Amino acid sequence: MTYCVRLRSVVPWMVVFFFTVSSLSAQQDIKIPNTVFRSPLGFPLYLSGTFGEPRSGHLHSGIDIKTQGAQGKKVYAVDNGYVSRIKVSTSGYGKALYVTHPNGLVSVYGHLSKFNWHIQQYVKKIQYERESFTVEIFPKKGELPVKKGEVIAFSGDTGGSDAPHLHFELREAKSEHPVNPLLFKGINVADHLPPKIYRLAIYPSGVNSCVNDRQDTLVYWVSGSGKHCYIKKNPLIKVSGPISFGLQTYDVLDKVHNHDGVYKIELYEDGKLVYGLRMKEISFATTRYVNSLIDYHYYVKKGRRLYRTEIDPNNRIMNYYSVKNHGVFDLKDTLVHQFKYVVSDIYGNRSVLPFNVIKTNAVCRKNKKRSLWLAHAVHIPLDKPVKIDSGALKLRFAANSFYRPVAFPLKKYSRTNYSYSEVFGLQNRFITAQKFFTLSIKPDPVVDKLMPRLYLAYSPDRKKSDYQYAGNSWSKKGSLVARVRNMGFYTVMADTVPPVIKPINFSAKTYLKGKKALKVWINDEQTGIGKYVPKMNGHWILMEYDPKTKLLVYHPDQYLKKGKNEFELTVYDLLGNKKTYKAEIILQ
Repeated sequence: MTYCVRLRSVVPWMVVFFFTVSSLSAQQDIKIPNTVFRSPLGFPLYLSGTFGEPRSGHLHSGIDIKTQGAQGKKVYAVDNGYVSRIKVSTSGYGKALYVTHPNGLVSVYGHLSKFNWHIQQYVKKIQYERESFTVEIFPKKGELPVKKGEVIAFSGDTGGSDAPHLHFELREAKSEHPVNPLLFKGINVADHLPPKIYRLAIYPSGVNSCVNDRQDTLVYWVSGSGKHCYIKKNPLIKVSGPISFGLQTYDVLDKVHNHDGVYKIELYEDGKLVYGLRMKEISFATTRYVNSLIDYHYYVKKGRRLYRTEIDPNNRIMNYYSVKNHGVFDLKDTLVHQFKYVVSDIYGNRSVLPFNVIKTNAVCRKNKKRSLWLAHAVHIPLDKPVKIDSGALKLRFAANSFYRPVAFPLKKYSRTNYSYSEVFGLQNRFITAQKFFTLSIKPDPVVDKLMPRLYLAYSPDRKKSDYQYAGNSWSKKGSLVARVRNMGFYTVMADTVPPVIKPINFSAKTYLKGKKALKVWINDEQTGIGKYVPKMNGHWILMEYDPKTKLLVYHPDQYLKKGKNEFELTVYDLLGNKKTYKAEIILQ
C-alpha cells in the first residue's frame, strides 16, 4: 500500500545546502567505566521509554522504568556517592535526586513521590527557609553521602509524568552529557525481539527533484519483521534529482507493549554504509534539534515520527556518523541501486529493510497551488536575521532560528468579541523554530484599568478554547511582547477573572481528629496559576502542588497546633488576579 503526502518537511523549491565534506562523524568517545551498578529498583526492569527516543522537542535523556502501575516503590542508589543536586518542580522531572559517583558519573532519579526521611527533612528545611515548594539545591560533597543499595527515595508520578514510573539517567559529570544506561553492567532489561519497521519515506530534496514523477513525499507501508522486512510487491522506486529517506521504526522489548526508541539506524547503498545514527550519548545543548532529525511535517499531520536521513544546515545533533553528502543522495547513473536499512537495539537484535531505487529523466508534475502559496509567503533565510513589520504586528528572527530556509503566509484576521487586537496568522504549523523569536502586537486602546490584564494569546487553529497564554511584557512603544517558538495564531486578550479555590476535604470551619492532610483544588482557566501563598496562623506553610490534578496538599506539621488555627490561601494567576480563601481549622 502506498500513499502520498504533500511535501513540506523537505522543501524542493529551495536550494539544497551541500557541504564540501563527504562524511559526518559524531564525537561519541565516551568511555564506559568497569563499575557494576545495581538496579535502581528491587524488581525486574520493564521499560516504557528508552534512551534517545524522539519526544516532543527533545531526545529522551534516560530510561523510563515501569513501577507496576503504582507509586511508592523503593528507589535505591545504584552505587556509592553523594547527593549533589536536589530539584523539586511542578514540571519536568518533578521531585528529582542527582547522585555523583566516584567513577565520574551522576545517576539521576526523576518523578519521585518523596525522598527518604533524612533527605526529606533536609529539603523541607530549605523549602521553609525560602518559603517555596519548588526548590533547587546543590548540597556540598559531605552533606548527604549515600551507599550502594541504600533507599534514597520512593517512585512517583510528579512533574511532567503521564503515569507512575521512574525516570533514570546516567550522566558524565564533566560534560553533563546523558549516556545510555543500558550500556552499563547491572542495568539490564529483557530484550530478545528485533525492532519494528513500519514506514519508509522517499523525499524529493532538490529544486526539481521528484519521486515516481511527482514532487511529493512518497510513503510506503512496510511488512515483515526482523531480517525479513519488505515493501509489498518490491516496487522499483523511480527518482529524479537529489533525494533523501525517512524511516518510522520502534524498538520492542520482552513482555511490554510500548513502542520505544531504537538504538541504531544504518543505511547502506550498494553495500556501503552511507548513513548512521546511534543513541549512545546525547547533549542537552542540542536535544531540541530532534525537530530536524524527524520529519516534523509528517509528525504534526499524522502523529508519527520518521527519522530523516537529510541533515539540515542548522542541525547540530551529535549522534550521526558515516553520513554521505549530509544524507542526500543524487544518483549519477540509470542502474538499479540497492538500498538497505539496518535497525538495531542495544542488545544487537536487528531488522533489515532492502529496497531498490533507479534514476530516471522524468519531468515532474508541478504543484501549481504550492507555487502560488509560495509566491505570497514570507521567506526566512537561514543565516541572516529578519525583521518584519506588519502594522500592529512585529516579528524579529535571529539568524539560524530555523533548521533550513522556511516560508509561511502571514495573514491578518478581524477582531473577535474576545480579543483586543486583530488576529495574526503565521500559517505554517508544519514548521517550528529552534530559537525563540520575538513577537509583538500593539493592542487596541482600552481603559487604563484593563491595561495590566492584557496578554498575548496563542492558538494553533484560531479556536477560542485553544488560546493559551504567551506573555504579557510591554515594550516602550506600547506593544505586548513575547518570546515564542510556535507558528500559529496570535492576538491580544484580557484576563480579569481571579483563580478558583475549592477545599476538598474541609470547610470554612472544620474539626480535625488527628493530623489529616488538607487538600485544596485550585485552577485558572485563562492564563494559569502564577503563584500561591498558603499560611497557617500567619506563618507560611508548605503545600505541595501538582498541576496535573490541580491539587495543593498540606501535610500537617509544627504550624498546625491543637485548638483553633487560622488557615489562609491566596492564589494569583499570571496576570495578577488573585483569590483568597480562609478557614478555621480546629485540631482536637
